[in-house]
Amino acid sequence: MVNSLRIFPEGERNCYTLKPREGKNQNYYVRAFFHYGNYDSQNQARIMFDLYIGVNHWTTVQGVQTIEQKYWITYEIIHYSVTDTIYVCLVNTGFGVPFINGLDLLFMKDSPYRSMNGSLIPRLQADLGGHQPPGTIRYPDDVYARIWRLDFNLDDSVSNISTEAITNIDIQGSDNPCRLPVDVLKTAIAPGKLREFTITLNGLYYGTFTLEYLKPLTIRPYTLQDQVRFSIDATLRSELPPILNAFEIFELWPLPDSPTNQTDDYWIEGFLRFDPSDPSS
Repeated sequence: MVNSLRIFPEGERNCYTLKPREGKNQNYYVRAFFHYGNYDSQNQARIMFDLYIGVNHWTTVQGVQTIEQKYWITYEIIHYSVTDTIYVCLVNTGFGVPFINGLDLLFMKDSPYRSMNGSLIPRLQADLGGHQPPGTIRYPDDVYARIWRLDFNLDDSVSNISTEAITNIDIQGSDNPCRLPVDVLKTAIAPGKLREFTITLNGLYYGTFTLEYLKPLTIRPYTLQDQVRFSIDATLRSELPPILNAFEIFELWPLPDSPTNQTDDYWIEGFLRFDPSDPSS
């Protein structure tokens, strides 16, 4: 994908017209890929243009010429479409010719990522304890088209654990509506193993949570504002400390004709975890 792209040197606004067969009033995962790669041999120091979904400003594409040659920048949105047609538009803002390398559209059937009050913009999808190169766990291994990235900024006090030899992880259970890929669930971070724990989220306490062997558990999303701070702590009766496989953070992006606040809302999905330790050992 990094070796091909389409440019739009003419016109201020150029759009792709997407007509999914599932129609309106549905959620769709839309992802756009960008990689400059010095395709024009101009070594441009700054390229910047706007990306719209319908009439709504989605994001400003920038930094595409500073990344390594083999990687691209992606912009993602889980969009609730009120029309049968979805338009993805590139708008020239005077800082270089708009271009695009790829565009994905996935119908989010039976997905837990639903918001009829606006769209969700993924801000972080971290595969904790993983060792795959960035972006290697994605569709079709992930049924919801997420791209899982490693978290490189972990505290030195935590350690990575892995259960690569295990193949019978239950990803279809009712406690795992987010249906994490098996490769994400096989790795985690922990100061040890786990048993029972609570969650502290922006000063509020949730729990108690107990994990079962090889059964994923997804903690339902919470809507927050401003900073997101959380910790997981073993209970007093727990013999082992907790682990964490992965987590996601989304920004709730209101539709333009919806009431908005001056502060952004953030939706934290999950703390996705399971007990990889064999209870018989």
